[in-house]
Amino acid sequence: MKKSLATTGVAVLVGLGTIGAALPAQAAPGFAFDQRISGADRFETAVAASKLLYPVDDSATDAVVVNGYATVDGLTASYLAGLRSAPILYTDTNSVPASTQAELDRLGVTDVWIVGGTDRVSQGQEDAWDAAGVTVHRLAGADRYATAALVAQADDSGDAPEQVFVASGTATADALAAGPVAWARNYPILLTQAGSVPAATTDALAKLGTTNRVVLGSANSVSDAVYAQVKGTERLGGVNRQETATKIADDVIANDNFDSQSVALVGGTDATAADALSAAPVAGAGGVPLVFLGFDGGLGESTGAYLTAKKANYTAAGDGWVFGGEPSVKQSTVAAATAAVQ
Repeated sequence: MKKSLATTGVAVLVGLGTIGAALPAQAAPGFAFDQRISGADRFETAVAASKLLYPVDDSATDAVVVNGYATVDGLTASYLAGLRSAPILYTDTNSVPASTQAELDRLGVTDVWIVGGTDRVSQGQEDAWDAAGVTVHRLAGADRYATAALVAQADDSGDAPEQVFVASGTATADALAAGPVAWARNYPILLTQAGSVPAATTDALAKLGTTNRVVLGSANSVSDAVYAQVKGTERLGGVNRQETATKIADDVIANDNFDSQSVALVGGTDATAADALSAAPVAGAGGVPLVFLGFDGGLGESTGAYLTAKKANYTAAGDGWVFGGEPSVKQSTVAAATAAVQ
């Protein structure tokens, strides 16, 4: 069932009522990427995002937890977090960072959803939460594809999702770019290899029964043969992850009521991917599309061109968000993004 941004169970973080209003010829004076959500590291950035999503103590019953250094199992966690109206928090393999545990305590979490096996989030952590009276659910398969398939089938409502994403299990940024809409609209994300479809993915597609299957990424990431095999109905892909993210942004604005007047920046390298994952619940709740910066830490040609082309959309009613601290997103790059929309 498609979830309205206004009924996600958390506060909508941006005003969506002005979408479709007459827009100025250029960005409104004062529009800037001036809302940075960050912490000292990826664990604390995830906590900062959770606090923005749930500013009131004891206001969340569920949280999704993944390994902060091996986020591949968590690529599809945005969908699970959306089902539970939950934040995504990070842990280490054998111990829970103090900042993460403090946030779980502040939220009043009664159910922890682990995505990944015990080699990613140890049995010891699960046992400790269980001993503390927290109900622990673990979704873990033999590999990332099987784990994604389990996550995709986590909805026990009996309703088939309106849309399913299929993305590369190795070119991981494409799945991350779809995280906000996966959270907001309950669209599962399944993973595939570039040239063949894992059995777990094929089985999950059959069980879900959804015929609207959107493939993320170019043919280099998900081949045309795989597109045909999964019976894709649309491809959102560009020449690189940055352009793919802009195509996803356009799609969610056009089809899923995301805010055309707001946009979020996230680092574009594999090392900064963790910030994109923990950003998904916040951006999903706010209806804010994510775009990636360049591989060198700069704005990047694709993202720069996109922001400039869309600058008429960015008004005083919108918000410019940044997920991650320095050096993940340099302030000089933030300034370049603000300049691109003026």
